[in-house]
Amino acid sequence: MQVNRPTVPGAPIADRSIQVLAQAVRVHELTIERPAIAAYLENIAPEKLEIALVHALEVGVNELAARRERFRK
Repeated sequence: MQVNRPTVPGAPIADRSIQVLAQAVRVHELTIERPAIAAYLENIAPEKLEIALVHALEVGVNELAARRERFRK
């Protein structure tokens, strides 16, 4: 994954490409160099890309959380 904006150690949170807030995540100028992700999203209508990415993140986060839980047992 490549971040377009350089991150400087100790930089203020607002200057980073990804901000995790209390109820949201804000993404700024981020390039994801993953062919599988690009291939999945390229066939989605432009007006639906944002929600498709959000859904993909939800599925991925749920799967990762479930895996962590299984490994804890």
